[in-house]
Order: sequence, then structure tokens, then C-alpha cells
Amino acid sequence: MRLEGVALILAFLLMIGYGLIVDVGVIARLFRHRAAVLVGLILASAVAFLILSLAASSTERAGFFKLLSGGSGLVILVVTAAVFLPFVFVAPVAQYMALRDGGRWPAWVAAWIGLQFALLPAFVTLAFTDYYFWQQEYAAAQAEGREAKAGELGALLERAEQRHERIWGTGWTYPSRAKPLQGATDHSGWIIGLALGIDASAPIAANAPLGTPDRAALLALMQRHFVGFAVPNIRAKLVWDALEPGRFATQLAPNGVSDPGAVNEEVIPVLLERLEKHADARLCPGGRMMDEDRAVLSALVLEKGRVWSVPAQAYEMRQPWDGYPKRVEQLCR
Repeated sequence: MRLEGVALILAFLLMIGYGLIVDVGVIARLFRHRAAVLVGLILASAVAFLILSLAASSTERAGFFKLLSGGSGLVILVVTAAVFLPFVFVAPVAQYMALRDGGRWPAWVAAWIGLQFALLPAFVTLAFTDYYFWQQEYAAAQAEGREAKAGELGALLERAEQRHERIWGTGWTYPSRAKPLQGATDHSGWIIGLALGIDASAPIAANAPLGTPDRAALLALMQRHFVGFAVPNIRAKLVWDALEPGRFATQLAPNGVSDPGAVNEEVIPVLLERLEKHADARLCPGGRMMDEDRAVLSALVLEKGRVWSVPAQAYEMRQPWDGYPKRVEQLCR
């Protein structure tokens, strides 16, 4: 079992813990002794080497940023390290030199300690401001996606490809486009809003197939940006445009209805509605659906809709799927 990011998380906590130990040492004037300063600097070097070496690992960073998602991980890691790491080196030396000359330890050291304790409320405040900016991004992108017309999906793909990540908690963006983490899902408000907007757009709802450029752009958006999102209309549209009489199995369940490659559960209700409205003209030669097509639809409905009932000790169709078999039977009659 691999636990990517755990080492960096532990090193991050160690950095904070050691910073608090140095705080106590400064308050207790422990660093008036040269030996205490020397030990403190050795330990600070070890902590700094550990956190920096682990932060340099892309695997550890990916795990850390997945735990603190939405861009918060990078901001919290960088800001916390910028506050704690210099402190554990500078504070012991500054106190030693001040007390050695008979003076008081510098007031700015106390201010620096206060800054450490101010990080938590600052991060909480950034979390609230980030939600505000996230909602703004979401609303703007959803409106843009919903208003998309045929032939415009390529432009939306280009915008998604060139988009710069917003700095967590602010309305600013990073100067360069960040490379997406392997296996990570982009949960930015702009991407989610765009996905849901396109899902409700006219080209997706239309019975007419998408043009070749639009279909290519939509496939690229699904593969690169909308992975894991609930966009049933988009998924159903991609399947619908490719359906051919007698070849439903090729698109719906190429390796069987129980295979992970079968059409997603969220697609079936949307696809069933499309078939009820528009199947006669294109998918039912002579007004009748081909037996093999109806068979694969029925098998998918049973596979996705059946659940184990403990009281009955048997598989039963759950609602509203219990009405789907009859609807499949009535298609193109």
C-alpha cells in the first residue's frame, strides 16, 4: 500500500512542532547559552533538509495537495514554511547575540512568534474568501457554457487549456499555467461551472449530431478536464451521436454489461428519454427497434438497477429503475 504525501505531511507537522519548541526556548531565554544555540541550529538544519527534500518530490507534493485540495495545499505549505523555517535559524542566534551583550532579546522576535499564531486565523479567512471567488468563477463559467452554440466548443476547450490557476483565497492567478497533478481532478469553480453549463447547453440537448470539431473538442474536455464530474447529458450525447441500428452493444457495452467499460449508470435515464423522443426516425428501421439493441438496453437496465434486498433475500429493482424495463419494451412499438 502506497501512501503518497504522508511523509511530507509528517515533515510539515514536525516543522510546526519544532517552531513551537523554539518559541518556548526563546520565551524561556534558553538560547543565552552557546551550546543551546548550536543544538538548535543542528536540529533546525535537519528539519529544513527534511521538509525541503520531501517538498521537492512530485509524488509527495501530489499526495499533500490532494489532502489540501483546491489550491490550498500550495499556499499553506509555502506560507507556513516561509514563516517557520527562517525563524528557527534566526531567533536562537538573535537572542544569543542580544543577551551576550547585556541587552534584551529583540522585540521583532516576539512579533515573529505572534505571526506564527496568526497563520491559523489567516488561513481560515482565506478559506472564506476563496469560497467567494470560487462562486464568482463558477457562475461566470456556467453562464458561458450554457450559452455555447454549435461550433463554439473548440474555443471553450482552448480557454480551458490556457487557463491559469487562481491563487487560493485571492482573485489573482499564478503567472504561468501549472501542470496538472497526475490523477488529480480539477475542482476549480471555473471548470465545474463550465462542465455543468455545457451539460445544459443547446448543442448537447439537440437531436442533431455534433459537428466533427465540436465532438473532438467535447471529447478532449471530458478526458482532460471533466473527469469524474456528473455530466449525464454530455455523456449521453456522445453515446447518442454514435448509436447505429443493430450496433447498440458497440457503444453501450462493448465487453458486456458487467464490464467497467459499459455505459455509466447516470447515462441510461437520459439516453432512455432521448430514445423515447427521437429513436423512431434514426434507430428503428421500419418503425421497430432491432431485437439485439433492445436486448442490450434491457440487460443494462437490469444490471444497473438491481440491488440486493435484505428482507426479501433477493435482488430487486430500485426506484425509479423498476419502471425502466417497461419503457424499454415500449420503445419503437
